[in-house]
Amino acid sequence: MTGIVISDTGPLISLEKMKDGFGFIRKLCSKIIVPPSVLEELYRNSFPTAEEYLQAFSVHDLIEIQTPSVIPEVLNSNLRLHQPEKDALALALELQKTLRIEEEIGRSMALALGLEISGIAGQVLKANKKNLIDKEEAGQKFKELFNGRRLNRRFYEILVEKIK
Repeated sequence: MTGIVISDTGPLISLEKMKDGFGFIRKLCSKIIVPPSVLEELYRNSFPTAEEYLQAFSVHDLIEIQTPSVIPEVLNSNLRLHQPEKDALALALELQKTLRIEEEIGRSMALALGLEISGIAGQVLKANKKNLIDKEEAGQKFKELFNGRRLNRRFYEILVEKIK
């Protein structure tokens, strides 16, 4: 188990698209820290409050809300990053934790800052490699991500080949 990770919005949306996605991620981490802006982005389209979102997915014990102490200037000056990405990147830097992020611009920035990153597809591969899920379940999770428009066809096909 990885322990504690930081997450941007995208990976959490990916977990929502998977059958028991949050149950799956619990096999790999015990706590997901998100800034308030990420939680707001998650709930605002489907739930009236953050509390209702956390309750709907039964993740009170999994998701912890934390505000970064400071947003480094290198993040603030990047006009291509959205505020939730800036906040998640800042938290990952501050806490020196792995960042779950899927958007290309944010991933590039995270790598430039020396952060360890992964998306949910990477976590499915990791879970399969550690024998936490079998090849069939991994393939199903990739299919759910593809059907939920979280993976493009080319990447989906590459991932399916990797687990064969």
